[in-house]
Amino acid sequence: MTRSVRRAAGAVVVLAVAGLVAGCGGGFSSAPASPPDDVVSSYVALGDDFTSAAGADATPGDDGCARSDKNFPSLAAQDLHIKTLHDVSCPGATTASLTTKTDLAKDKSVPPQLDAVTKGTDLVTLGIGLEDRDLLQHVFQICLAAPCGAKIPPQTILSDVSAMSDSLASAVRAIQDKAPDSYVVLVGYPTITPDAGSCDALPDLEQPSLDAASQVLDEINRELRFTARETGAGYLDVARLSTGHELCSGEPWVEADKGKKGQPTTYHPVAAEQRAVADALVALVKNH
Repeated sequence: MTRSVRRAAGAVVVLAVAGLVAGCGGGFSSAPASPPDDVVSSYVALGDDFTSAAGADATPGDDGCARSDKNFPSLAAQDLHIKTLHDVSCPGATTASLTTKTDLAKDKSVPPQLDAVTKGTDLVTLGIGLEDRDLLQHVFQICLAAPCGAKIPPQTILSDVSAMSDSLASAVRAIQDKAPDSYVVLVGYPTITPDAGSCDALPDLEQPSLDAASQVLDEINRELRFTARETGAGYLDVARLSTGHELCSGEPWVEADKGKKGQPTTYHPVAAEQRAVADALVALVKNH
């Protein structure tokens, strides 16, 4: 954990999540992840809005998914001189979008993202999971004391995080079956919430609720890291990379869009975050 002070309410949530992770079973691979033996020529990027970066000067693609040409897959592909990039990331995508088609607005749908992976794929990145079952919204609605009313019980959050992890692990293994020589990298999420204090970009939370939300966001990244170890994939720790760039910091790497009245707040990475992630991905591919 990067945060040094946690109140008891948040600690209860994270201990429960950690216990659930420990009880999920499955040993970790003792062998480190192996990158491609040769130069990367084919790269497939899978993910949600934290990969497509729809908030960073994005334009709709032919499939209806908004992607920025300055998102981290595009930048990394340029820096690594990759000949072929298949970026099928899409705002709102969940781990279910990896294996099933996703319906978009205006009667459009996109095929399963895993369809983009072929036997000849050298590099695959997955930045997905935070949108599963509205996890990103629900972490700001955790019930800390009964009666919960419209709040989300911690048990529901724990179940959703566990289901996300299971789906992601299955997807990684499916990629490894389709492209056995590929280097698979799970890309974590940036730090979103500040350590303490008020933040106009976030829902109006008391400190215990903010701590609980921060703990669950940390645990989501922990699950991604554990899944990478369990499957022998690589892991890109974006949370550590983005420390100090939380919402309401001097240079936030995530922006909040509260939208119209009654609509949930959405969160998007900015161009600086995507550049930093691209640099870290290039280093990961080159140095392993």
